[in-house]
Amino acid sequence: MSQLLLHKFDDALLTFREALSVRRHSMGQLHPSTARIYNNIGCVHVERSEMREARRAFEAALDIQRNALCFDLNDENILLATATTLCNLGHLYSYRSMHCKASLVIDEAVEFQERAVGKSHPTVLSTMDSLADSYSKGGDYSQALRCYKEIVNRLENRETDGNDITTKNQRALAITYYKMSRIVRKQNDIDSAFRMLTESLCYVHVVGSPELTTRIKEEMGKVKELLQKTNLDWV
Repeated sequence: MSQLLLHKFDDALLTFREALSVRRHSMGQLHPSTARIYNNIGCVHVERSEMREARRAFEAALDIQRNALCFDLNDENILLATATTLCNLGHLYSYRSMHCKASLVIDEAVEFQERAVGKSHPTVLSTMDSLADSYSKGGDYSQALRCYKEIVNRLENRETDGNDITTKNQRALAITYYKMSRIVRKQNDIDSAFRMLTESLCYVHVVGSPELTTRIKEEMGKVKELLQKTNLDWV
C-alpha cells in the first residue's frame, strides 16, 4: 500500500498480484481478504488510467464480497468493504460518463453502509452526497434533490435528538444547501434557489468561513439578477 501512496504504481501492482496469489493459495479464492487485494489492484489500475482492468478487478472483489454476505448478511466489516468496492465502481462509471450505472451502485453502497453504521454516520452522508452528484450529472435533478434533502434532514435531526450540532455539520449543511440551490436553478426554480442560498449563508455565518461566504454571496447576486429579470418579464 505504501508503494501506491508513493505513486510507484508498477511496483504496487506487482506486490498486490503476488499477495493475491499467496492469499488465494492459503485461504481460498472466495475469502473476503482476497477481495480487498482485488480492490487495491483496481485502485492501481485507476491511477494508471487502465479503466477496463480496474473494472474487472473491482467486479472480482464484488463477486467475492457478495458471496461472503450470503453466509452473514450483517457482518459489519464485509458490508463496509462491499460498499467501498461499490463506490469505487461508481466513481469509475462516473468517470466514463455512465451516470445511470454509477447511481445504481452508489445507491446500493449507501444501503450497505446504513446497515453497518447507521443512517447519520458521516461516511453514509458522504456517500449520499456522491449519489446526489451522480444523479445531477446524469440529469436526474429530482433524485439529486431528494438525496440532498435527506442529507439535510439527517444533519438537522441531530439537534432534535439532543446532540449539539458540530461546526463540521454546520459547514456540511451550508455546502449542501448551496448544492441544492444549484439543482433547483437548473429546474428554473429561482425563488427556491434564493431561499436555499439564504439558509446556506446562515450556517456559514455560524461557522465563519470567509471563502465560502464569498462564494455564496456571489451566487446570491447572480440569483437576484435572475429574479429581477423574471419580474421584469412579467411586467
